[in-house]
Amino acid sequence: MKFAVRRALRSSLLELGSGTKAELSEQLGISFPTVSKVLEQMTKEGEVHLLGLDESSGGRRANRYAFNPNYMLGLAVYYEKDQSVYTLFNWNGDLIERTVEDGILQAGPEALASQIRNWAHRYPKIRSIAVGMPASVRDGIIFHIPSYSAFQDFDLQAYLEEMYSIPVIVENDMNAAVLGYQNLSHSEEASLVYVYLGHNGPGAGLLINGNVVRGRSFFTGEIGYVPMSGDNNLLHVLDRRDSVMSSLVEPDEEQIDALSRLSATLTAILNPDAILWCEHNLLPSTLRSIKDRASAYVPQTHLPEMLLRPWEHDYIAGLQRLAMDMMISDTSTFINTTTTNGE
Repeated sequence: MKFAVRRALRSSLLELGSGTKAELSEQLGISFPTVSKVLEQMTKEGEVHLLGLDESSGGRRANRYAFNPNYMLGLAVYYEKDQSVYTLFNWNGDLIERTVEDGILQAGPEALASQIRNWAHRYPKIRSIAVGMPASVRDGIIFHIPSYSAFQDFDLQAYLEEMYSIPVIVENDMNAAVLGYQNLSHSEEASLVYVYLGHNGPGAGLLINGNVVRGRSFFTGEIGYVPMSGDNNLLHVLDRRDSVMSSLVEPDEEQIDALSRLSATLTAILNPDAILWCEHNLLPSTLRSIKDRASAYVPQTHLPEMLLRPWEHDYIAGLQRLAMDMMISDTSTFINTTTTNGE
């Protein structure tokens, strides 16, 4: 019960910014004595600090409480072929440090753990780690990552949690990106598709009515397998040369048509509010061509909004959201551990 109350208080204080015991008790529907007891314990441990006394409304002035933003830290990291990008942030979401390190996907899990070890030792207040991978992931296990065999069928979540005693979540890159956009745009109930056409092959993150769609075998979003003309799928069409897959260039007519067919397919099946495209993959003029061509396959009135988005910005925002959710749910099992067992 005390952990449930603590989680509820964390959520409310993050939402409100601050609160008195009476305000928090009323908002949460939890008795004043219970809120008072847990809040005093959180203050004693340094998780919450006293801001001061409220103005008097005729009675006794109430204490106002707020989070200590640096009590716990979160680490969000994503891995690409040539780089590993780490961001460290506090309770308020304030960036403490961002570092780009060497790519480790070809090297394997031990190289990944070595990089994280440096962060865990430097920042013992890290209480959650969100890991983004260019892969299909089920419950922390990477089961589809064609270009990086060292991680195939590897339980990365369990591996890192056992090593560092820190809660870890491992997420597909595009699922994290679409969650990040949802969080930044406050579109909690929206249906969205976020499309990536980068170095690791095409992929997508899908939200339906605000919920991530993963599918029966967690294979949702592997759009490279979507059939196109003849025996070709989307990956075949895009990967004929270094075009859409590597830099911001104008795709040829066949590639524009393939992306238009993909847009029409997503519209007919999901009818999303928006399709989001990585701005480093396509020019604005290309996006207009894709939307115009897609209207030949489905009525234009049903086509979703199409936007170019800063992929890294959304990706990191999604990973930070996942890490923050874990910190809110954190219990003393992890709060009282240190990172020295990762030696």
